[in-house]
Amino acid sequence: MPRYYFDIKDGQDFPDAEGSEWPDLNAARVEAVRYAAEVLKEMPERFWHCEAWLMSVFDQHRQPLFTLKFVAETAPLPKAA
Repeated sequence: MPRYYFDIKDGQDFPDAEGSEWPDLNAARVEAVRYAAEVLKEMPERFWHCEAWLMSVFDQHRQPLFTLKFVAETAPLPKAA
């Protein structure tokens, strides 16, 4: 079974040193979304203290496959009347 690596960047780098095995790329995509949701749920305050929260997924040769990007943009304050 192929091995995939799920690296996270949120102002700091959190490389996935071990990786995990998934049957195919589609299964790795599903796992990336599930894992990203889990991490964001556990540490929501970190999300608000970085420019962007990224999860990059690599194959067993550390070739990039895709990146999930989560960005919050604050709306401008309404103009006083």
